[in-house]
Amino acid sequence: MSYLDDWNAEQRDIAAQWRQRHRSLQLALDGIRVRGSSPNGELGVVVDARGAVTDIRLSPQALRLGDDRWGRLMLQTIQRAQADAARQAEVAAKPFTDDPAFRESIAVLRDLVE
Repeated sequence: MSYLDDWNAEQRDIAAQWRQRHRSLQLALDGIRVRGSSPNGELGVVVDARGAVTDIRLSPQALRLGDDRWGRLMLQTIQRAQADAARQAEVAAKPFTDDPAFRESIAVLRDLVE
């Protein structure tokens, strides 16, 4: 095998490793579902790793809170769940983002697009 053949084989192996790591990360992120609820349980929400609200549950008490209070309660509950989901996503991504090769690749990509 020539030097170029060896280099190409090495690059294919590296790419395969990155694809596997990416799949693992994607599965971990896809599995994140955070359930949050208001302090008194009037409202329950579910958000995914991206912070998107995927479910909202209201108790009968929530409907009696009034527009302003209900709106604040919903916003606070969603924001707490989103913050928790972001923390979980960060933990799931840490092995990937802590890799020096990943950080170097991101730096190169930033240089290319700036």
